Amino acid sequence: MPYSYAIEVTDTSPRADGSAGSSYDFTFDSHDDFNAIVERVQRRGLFDENESKAFVTGLKLLGGVMLNHRSEPLFAELGPAFKQFMTTLKSGAKAEETQA
Repeated sequence: MPYSYAIEVTDTSPRADGSAGSSYDFTFDSHDDFNAIVERVQRRGLFDENESKAFVTGLKLLGGVMLNHRSEPLFAELGPAFKQFMTTLKSGAKAEETQA
């Protein structure tokens, strides 16, 4: 089942003149349930709540772009390392689930 997401990034830094910071937003689809993945990462205790959300969102967004553009030379070096990182990340989660 595909999931649809919307993300908004807003610069919340204080401005001397009191004006609001700039922002952008975008939507995307994924085959992954980001909320379930965030919960699994939080159970592992690797990061605090905010970092868990940023980690999962950033990782899944980067992975999706890389997958869509896997033939691009830009990703030639990163692709194999990213794949190994994901394998290590997932195997660590499975090992922790079996120990629980």
